[in-house]
Amino acid sequence: MVAEYKRAWALFRQDKHFTADEIKYMGKVYTGILDESVKNIDQIFLVVNSFATQMSDAKRLEIINNAYAQVESNYSDLKAFNRENVLVSLQRAKTKNDVAVVKDLYGLQ
Repeated sequence: MVAEYKRAWALFRQDKHFTADEIKYMGKVYTGILDESVKNIDQIFLVVNSFATQMSDAKRLEIINNAYAQVESNYSDLKAFNRENVLVSLQRAKTKNDVAVVKDLYGLQ
């Protein structure tokens, strides 16, 4: 997830089709997604730390499964957000050359 974020964030900041305010908004969205993922991972650490937390194995598995589902959902949201931003950039491209530059930037065919 972090690699996907870093890759996309670096590309969007280079893309001239986004305003400074739009880039700032993207940063806030990324921060929110990553913060939520950290919270989910913290839940897993809670389960792993069996000395501090007493619970049944079934409860541990439930917490792990829920945390996993949330992290997967966050990752899907991150990828969808990135795809939407790439499409916005393509829509804003005005010439064939501009479209080619955007496609090259994002590794599209």
